Amino acid sequence: ALKPSGFCNVGVPTEGLKMLDIIKHQQWIVIALVFFGILAYIVIIRRRDRKWIDDRFGNPNLQAMSFGVNYFGRATEPGKPRRSSGFLLLLPDSLFYRSRVKKIELEIPGSRIARVYHDRTHKGVDLHMSLVKVDFINARDQKDTAAFKVPYPPQWIQAIDNALIKKRSA
Repeated sequence: ALKPSGFCNVGVPTEGLKMLDIIKHQQWIVIALVFFGILAYIVIIRRRDRKWIDDRFGNPNLQAMSFGVNYFGRATEPGKPRRSSGFLLLLPDSLFYRSRVKKIELEIPGSRIARVYHDRTHKGVDLHMSLVKVDFINARDQKDTAAFKVPYPPQWIQAIDNALIKKRSA
C-alpha cells in the first residue's frame, strides 16, 4: 500500500519528527543557546553598570575600573568575611566599590588610605586567594582594612599606590 507523502504510519507529519530528532541529536544547539544567553546577560549587566558609573562619576574621572571584583568586608565589621561581587573604581581622589546585588557601597577617600598590599587572609581567615588589602582610617577615625579580590592584583596595588598614596606625599 502506498503511504501519502509527508506522513508516517500513524498519520503524524514526518516534518515534526525530523525537528524533534534534530533537537534530540543536536544538543550542542541547546548548549550554544544557553551559552549565548548567559553572555548576553553579562553584556546587559555590564552596560547597565557602566551607564551608572558614567552618570555618577563621568568617564574622564576614572583612572582604573574592574568588574567581577569580590569584596570581603571591612575588618571592623563583626563576624567572618562576607563576600559580595561588584565593581571597583579608582578615582582621582578615592577608591570606590559597589556590589551588584546587595547594593553595598564603600568609598575610601585617598587622603585616608595608609597602605595597600597583597595578602591571602582577612579577619584572621585564610581565603585561599590573592587579595588586595587597603588599610585606611574609617569615618569613625578607627584603623580599618578592606579586602578585595581583583583581576591583576599587582597592577591594582601599583595604581592605588601611585594615584592616591604617592600623590599625597608628593
